[in-house]
Amino acid sequence: MKASSVVAVVVGCNIVLGCDLQPSVIFVANGTLFQMLQLTDAQDDCPELHRVVYLTMWDGASYRGCWAREQENIHAHFPSLGDKLIPVGEFHSTTLADYRKISLD
Repeated sequence: MKASSVVAVVVGCNIVLGCDLQPSVIFVANGTLFQMLQLTDAQDDCPELHRVVYLTMWDGASYRGCWAREQENIHAHFPSLGDKLIPVGEFHSTTLADYRKISLD
C-alpha cells in the first residue's frame, strides 16, 4: 500500500470518527422565549446526574449547559444565562429516544 493511500485511510477514519462532536439529542422543546431546547444523554463536564443541554435563542445565539429532572420540571443551567425551568410536558422525544425507549417519566 502506498504512503498516500495510508494517509487517505487515516484521514478518512478521523473525519468519520470526528463527525460526532455533539452528544445525541433525545428530547426537544420549542418555546416562546427560546427557539429550541435540546436535552442530550451525554454527561461530559456536567455534575453527577446531570446531562448536556443546548439552547438556541430566536436571535440565533446558542448556549450549552447542564440539565437534570426536578419533580415535574427540567432544570437547565447555563453558565452565561442562569437557570431555566421547563415543564416536562413541553418536551417531545426524538426518534433516537423512541428507538432506545428513553422517557422523561
